Amino acid sequence: MSGGGTETPVACEAAQGGGGKKRDSLGTPGAAHLIIKDLGEIHSRLLDHRPVTQGEIRYFVKEFE
Repeated sequence: MSGGGTETPVACEAAQGGGGKKRDSLGTPGAAHLIIKDLGEIHSRLLDHRPVTQGEIRYFVKEFE
């Protein structure tokens, strides 16, 4: 019967430990901010076509004039 008593705390510790590992995976709160900043920079470089489009428009207007 003592074995049944030890299983419950271990199960609770495992459930709490899993949540603790997820929090620790990012390290400090500042690390999450840096990751988000890097993702924003990558997004702007890959998916933001405004600078290219503006350059093409300027070239078109210059040639049209």
